[in-house]
Amino acid sequence: MLISYAWIFITGIIVFFIVIVILLCFTRSAIELPIGGSDAEIDEWPVESEDMVATLPEDARISFGLARTWQEHHPPDSIPTDITPPQYLSIQEKGVSAFEFEWEPDTSCFVAGRTEVQFVHGECCVQTNLPLPKQQDVYYWEAKMFEKPDTTTVSVGVATKPFPSWRLPGWNRYSVGYFSSNGCKYFSSPFNGKPYGFPFNHGDVVGVGYRPRTGTIFFTRNGRRLEDAYTGLRWNLFPTIGANGPCQVHVNLGQMGFVFVEANVKKWGLAPSQGTRAPPPAYGAERGSVLLASGQQQQHQQSAQQSQTEEQAVLIPMEDPTHQPPPYASPSSQTDP
Repeated sequence: MLISYAWIFITGIIVFFIVIVILLCFTRSAIELPIGGSDAEIDEWPVESEDMVATLPEDARISFGLARTWQEHHPPDSIPTDITPPQYLSIQEKGVSAFEFEWEPDTSCFVAGRTEVQFVHGECCVQTNLPLPKQQDVYYWEAKMFEKPDTTTVSVGVATKPFPSWRLPGWNRYSVGYFSSNGCKYFSSPFNGKPYGFPFNHGDVVGVGYRPRTGTIFFTRNGRRLEDAYTGLRWNLFPTIGANGPCQVHVNLGQMGFVFVEANVKKWGLAPSQGTRAPPPAYGAERGSVLLASGQQQQHQQSAQQSQTEEQAVLIPMEDPTHQPPPYASPSSQTDP
């Protein structure tokens, strides 16, 4: 009896190890990326040879060179990007309204209502004022192509700060982008695009998910989740949107329902839709206000006192000859010559 139990136990161990080996050999895993910019990991960055750069058009080659030089002088740790205690307090009070997109004055784009991005012409990008938090398992946001001509390429993704404002996310280091023109994903270089999903156009909704524990980025398209794009990103990442032409993109950071249902069920927004701060009173709700009532009562009392004072004032009768106005001629003109 004991021998049969021993054989069953040994067989179970063997089957267990076989299953582990099969999973390790045949399970698809996300692409591991360098987790920092140290010298020991420079070789892991995408290769950008001079021959590759020479294949770019002249304007693209100049833009790429300027951005590469700019990032050498402005690495991700050159400015503080951690969420500060006052910013945490603002997120608690305002909820997701604490997040908003910012744009540089010298770029050809602007932001209305915190999350409505209008691109006018040329290449540029916008980023949020705060990075993606790292407290919960997943953070998620969506970008809708509200107005997008076929001639405009849009990149939706994440990047560190500072980031060159004239470049699209995915085309320079410390950034990831999902591109509308070809459906490819890019990491830190315009030369390493890999097929990822379908291209997206006018009316499509692209979502971006971030898992802080593993540094994983994944995308969705019209509510359908795609495979993990990259993993191992350990920097402070900011939602970033770029375009090379006119278009309008509306972003949902969690202030309304997502197209991706799982994000709604699990509440993956960047913050609660409403914070702890009470919303302002609605128009027309001031009629029951105690302060307004006391102000109106005080105004009525002041009006009554003013009218009573006017009634008690001494009026000068117009018939009184002692109060006649002076003559038009001066006294010197009335004397005899």
